[in-house]
Amino acid sequence: MSLATALIHRGASAAPSLPACRRRLVLALLATLSPAIASAAEPAAELATTELYPVTVTATLSEQETRHAPASVSIVDRTELEKAEPQNLLEAVRTVPGITLSPRQVGGRKTIALRGMEGRHVLTLVDGRRIVATDDVVGHSDYQYGWLPMAAVERIEVIRGPMSTLYGSEALGGVINLITRRPTDHWEGSLGARGAATADNDGHHAGALSLYAAGPVGERASVRLSGYNAYTPVVADPADARYSEIEGSRSRAGTLGATFRLGEWQQLEFNHFQGLEKRFYDDVSYSGTAYETQYDIHRRQSDVTWRADREAWQGQLRAYRGSTEITNRRTNGVAPTRPQALADEVLDGHAVFEWGAQILTVGGEHRREELENAGLLHGRDAATHQALFAQHEIAFTPRWALTTGVRYDRHELFGHEFSPRAYLVWDATDELVVKGGYGHAFKAPTLKQISPHYVGAEGPHTFLGNANIRPETLDSFELSADWQRGPFNLSAGVFSSRIDDLITYRLIQVTGPRRTYQYDNVDRARVDGVEAGFAWDINAAWTWRGNATVLDTEDRVTGQPLQYRPKSTLGSTLDWTGPDGWSARVGVQRIGWQHSSEGRLPGYALWNASASKRFGEHLSLRLALENLGNLRLAEESPLFGYAERGRTATLDLRVSF
Repeated sequence: MSLATALIHRGASAAPSLPACRRRLVLALLATLSPAIASAAEPAAELATTELYPVTVTATLSEQETRHAPASVSIVDRTELEKAEPQNLLEAVRTVPGITLSPRQVGGRKTIALRGMEGRHVLTLVDGRRIVATDDVVGHSDYQYGWLPMAAVERIEVIRGPMSTLYGSEALGGVINLITRRPTDHWEGSLGARGAATADNDGHHAGALSLYAAGPVGERASVRLSGYNAYTPVVADPADARYSEIEGSRSRAGTLGATFRLGEWQQLEFNHFQGLEKRFYDDVSYSGTAYETQYDIHRRQSDVTWRADREAWQGQLRAYRGSTEITNRRTNGVAPTRPQALADEVLDGHAVFEWGAQILTVGGEHRREELENAGLLHGRDAATHQALFAQHEIAFTPRWALTTGVRYDRHELFGHEFSPRAYLVWDATDELVVKGGYGHAFKAPTLKQISPHYVGAEGPHTFLGNANIRPETLDSFELSADWQRGPFNLSAGVFSSRIDDLITYRLIQVTGPRRTYQYDNVDRARVDGVEAGFAWDINAAWTWRGNATVLDTEDRVTGQPLQYRPKSTLGSTLDWTGPDGWSARVGVQRIGWQHSSEGRLPGYALWNASASKRFGEHLSLRLALENLGNLRLAEESPLFGYAERGRTATLDLRVSF
């Protein structure tokens, strides 16, 4: 039996008895859920389902059913991507449980927060390769969401909770992994075109074109390519046209890949991604001068990967390099920000061994991180990361499974960090899966933060590096249950996280209007939460899904709630599939109230609707209306640090072949 088959069909594999305290938590959660489960099961007792559970590879580096994976997992699959037609990663996952939005205070920008952890604490991957993270290095940036055309994505795996055991730095809140589409034994692809118009935007329209194609070349090779070209106009601030409420962008990106089978059990793969994004918006300088600013964001990543698949083991060895270069221009004599360039060079690998009811995964990583910035000594700095990790999965009985692991990271500048993890999965019944565990994660300081000679003196403030800074760390516990019977699925979970040594800055000097800060470990935080969801396949035509996240956060230094973490987030979609290729969707996302240092932000709801029509096997047309109520956040409160686009009508045309 192959590793994937063993993992998918082992049910909930085994583990020893839970500790007494953990056993009481499990029994309490089951007691809470059992009345709802029993009542819901009565009318559905005679219903059956043949639906296959989605599979995740991100949770353990090998295939597992999401229900039995040792983690909290959500999958945005290709079917959902084609229904929603998102233009970037943020749009694709913003309704996933546990995800909220964090403001970036410039041009309407926002980033993904996961389980109350900011975007800088969420590790983003493409096929398991880390992208060059910019949001904690480049001020007010959200540049990590344009790394892959959505036309090239097969599915997006969202792992909620700490994952540093497998992936190292930055995985405090979790991991988002974009899995690309793979060639089949025949050529296939798609062409997409989009047009969009936003209310009250002076007739300025958005447009996009996308391409994906893949297929075999001879008996042992296959190729794949994708491309994307899009324009999004600026949205002016109605209160003062000198400012842009939402910035505009022009984006071009493409991928090219090839796979060569070297024999029956090994293959070689090459991939290259390249993109240029131009951001532009209007602003006013501190002296009162109105100007236009433009950022050019160049992204590149190339990799070569060797994979082996034997009967009792699988392995992978990979080398890749990614880079992001940012340059800024401003009109009317306003000084631009410094150009910056970030790069990662990575050599990593892992092997998975299976024997009996046990699976052992071992691996390592060597990564060199580089930054070019005029505020650094000699204009550049670098650091080397090295890591070894091991993960053990064991099935004690047909209904218990235990996954344990540990990672050792060695950082050239701050020292070392151990990241342990333990996760237990219990198949309580054929319908009910209960699981939970503990994880430790960390985030290494950026080169700006840890470089003792760094001086950032742009704008009215000066920021200084700190050679004694320590990594941010998180310890988290979680417990969840998932019940599936016929067309019904219910899930619920709780988590509790403690974060120490959060890196921020402290004021050390005031000289006239200029304030000087130094990066330091000054913050501690607590994030507790509840996640719940349901899915109901009402009949062949109707499907209803929903989820909710409730957060209780605290800055353990001030005693105040953490800023810009919505108290609650709720989402729901109702889908209809009709005859003759017709389908429709109505959805809502409710964002609860948020705390900020300047006051409380009110909650708000966004309603969306869409209708689609397929013409035969190869042509589809979709009309969508987003933000039906034309909600403008600045009118709800001037304290929002991001913006939502007004009522927008979108027409998508897709041709498949």
